[in-house]
Amino acid sequence: MESAVTLFLFLALALGSFAPAWYTGSLHKKVDVRLPFMVLLTGPLTHTLFFAAGIFSSLALSDYLPAYACIAGQLIILIIGFKLIIESIRFNPEEKIILIDDRKVMILVGLARGFTYLLIGLGLGFCGGFDPRFLIILFVLEIVAHAAGLLSGYRFGLKSVIRTLFLLSGIAILATALRTLILQF
Repeated sequence: MESAVTLFLFLALALGSFAPAWYTGSLHKKVDVRLPFMVLLTGPLTHTLFFAAGIFSSLALSDYLPAYACIAGQLIILIIGFKLIIESIRFNPEEKIILIDDRKVMILVGLARGFTYLLIGLGLGFCGGFDPRFLIILFVLEIVAHAAGLLSGYRFGLKSVIRTLFLLSGIAILATALRTLILQF
């Protein structure tokens, strides 16, 4: 997959991380609880580790994969895009916002979203040729998205328009996979 497409996919993932961070920040403001510093690192770290696990496991299997493995990988990313779109439509912030106040909750929230990153990593890895330096870019984008979301949510509170960012993230991931699938043929 080309570098520009990979970066676009990373920006879409970071946008998808910005929205939950906003909701977390706004909830902490609403209940007047200080944001723990580790919230800033736990999400980006688990997301990047899961993504790396997906990439490296699929690259390790690349010798055993058929020639059309890239198509299968893009279909995985396409399904993840659909999943994110459906989640954004069905999302009700009053039911699903979690107060992150201890390490156990931070790790569980990171793991829950980490499986999306694992599957996207698998999908990208099936296409081969991934530069490991992109993991640093993903980590930095995730930290920036989390920090901006947490601080903005804490400052401005709960806004319904943030829900649209989930939808845009899913659409961007879906569009990236569709573009790559079309170019395969």
